[in-house]
Parts: sequence; structure tokens; C-alpha cells
Amino acid sequence: MSKLVVVIQCDIVTKRCSGYACMNTFVNRKDTFADYPPDTRFLMITCGGCCGAGLSAKMENLGRKLEKYGDAKETVTIHFASCIVSDNYHRPPCPFRNYMAQIIERKGYPLVQLSIDTRYQDFHVV
Repeated sequence: MSKLVVVIQCDIVTKRCSGYACMNTFVNRKDTFADYPPDTRFLMITCGGCCGAGLSAKMENLGRKLEKYGDAKETVTIHFASCIVSDNYHRPPCPFRNYMAQIIERKGYPLVQLSIDTRYQDFHVV
């Protein structure tokens, strides 16, 4: 099971969203976070901006930091925040989500397509 959950949030949305709902869902182990053990850590990062190409450098940096601190890449699971994959009150689904998913998978990380499931969202998972 993962020791670290990384949630990727839309860079544009971070200008008006604190990410509290995603963090709260993780802390309370709801929805897609329900099965993570209590000692799992949480990290929220942005996509790096449109078109998501900045995510590649962030994933490489994460890999270097994991190695430096003795953590294995296999203990990390990446989630897309709802602002990336769903049509919600922030914005429509990210048009670059498939591209970002390819980057994440090429870097060797498992990907879960969403972080929270709420009443007002119509999920368009890739």
C-alpha cells in the first residue's frame, strides 16, 4: 500500500482554491482515500500550468527527493484532484488530463483519476 499520496491540482484553480476539500477527504479517509492506512502521508502539488508539461519536471524532482530520503517510487500513488478530471464549479475538466496521465505513467507512478466524489460533480474520467 502507498506510503505517500500525491494529489495534483490545477494550477489555475489554485489561484482561488485552497485544496482544503481534497486534504480533508484524505485526512478523513473518504471516497478514493478510504483504503489508505493511517500512516500514509499527503502531498498536494499543481500540474505546473497549461499544457501540463511542467508536471514532467515535478515528477522527476519527486523521484529525486524520494531517492534522497530513502523512499521508493513504488510506495507513491498519484491522484488527480477533482478540478482536473471533473466538470465542477471551478471549471470544466482539464483538456490536458490525458497528456498528464501519460507523463505520470511514463515516470512509473500509479495514477488514480480522482480525489473526491461530491454531489455537484459530473466526473469525466479519462
